[in-house]
Amino acid sequence: MNYEKAIKEFKWETNPFTFNILPDLFVGYDKEVNEIVSGLKSRNKFSLLLGPTGSGKTTFLKSLVNGFDGYDYVLYLSKPPKEPEDWLTVFREITKPGFLRSIFSRGNGPNLYNLGEFMNRKLKGKKCLLFVDECHEASLDSLEWLRTITDQTENLFIVIAGLPIFEKILKSNLETFMRRVETRVELSNLTKAETRELIKKRIENEGGEDIKPFTANAVEYIYERTGGFPRETLRICNDLVQKALRKNITTIDLDFLKEAETPESRISLETISELPERQRIVLETLSKKGELTPSELISNLKLDGYKDRENAVRSVNNLLRRLMNEGLADRIRKGKTYRYRVSGKYQSLMVEA
Repeated sequence: MNYEKAIKEFKWETNPFTFNILPDLFVGYDKEVNEIVSGLKSRNKFSLLLGPTGSGKTTFLKSLVNGFDGYDYVLYLSKPPKEPEDWLTVFREITKPGFLRSIFSRGNGPNLYNLGEFMNRKLKGKKCLLFVDECHEASLDSLEWLRTITDQTENLFIVIAGLPIFEKILKSNLETFMRRVETRVELSNLTKAETRELIKKRIENEGGEDIKPFTANAVEYIYERTGGFPRETLRICNDLVQKALRKNITTIDLDFLKEAETPESRISLETISELPERQRIVLETLSKKGELTPSELISNLKLDGYKDRENAVRSVNNLLRRLMNEGLADRIRKGKTYRYRVSGKYQSLMVEA
């Protein structure tokens, strides 16, 4: 972005729409935050946070890290340790002995098998809260040791976050771990009002005013394009601001958006075949059945891969948003309902094939 131009035109200090994690600007997910906080206040040992890429899991966790009171130790890990032994390093600050004890206890420090004992000794009358991000990348051994350490430590509480597949990993491989989860929260997307608030907070944080240079209609357009996914919202906002600056335009409204629409990329059968399986199944179903509501679409799908119908509804809505973002599906409003169809370009390709 042309920062000098943005500073002059919009009175910004820097680009508001980078992918930087800014916990102080966290918006939305009030119900989900309350569930996690309530669970911790009830002394739930394990809380599970799930969400697709770009839904705001990391910002969610870091906002809790910055604002959570009542704990003597609050730790955050951007990724879980790969090896079980690395948990000793994670808890070193808590388990390290005092000066005199360190002199007389050389060689008798904590190991994986007595770490809980050391933790209990140091946490007597105190509490430790650990947030672990990207847990879908953890090894099974590492996760199993985290469960063991937490079981053995009275005042240790864990909030773990990962992609939705992480829950399946736990259920398939670590049932004992999954049974420990007392609070489960799943992020999906922001509402239209929350999407506006995200844009507003980002702009005002850099010295701008409200949602300027966007108009209210432009924000609605951004919400429709992104489905309310925070990271995608930032990306689209950044793209639009760059295009406006290149054209010396200081107001991003519907007229500008019509001109700025990026031409659809070429779609080929190879492109479709490379889609993730569930996206491809949804697209093929729409191609065969025509316009469908999400509920009608679900009725035409096998639900074997979903926990229940509610889980299927959330998943299908996310899949439809992603297909729209890729230009493969369109959404049209009929009365009070939205119906989805395959984009005209792809339908033509299927006919030709």
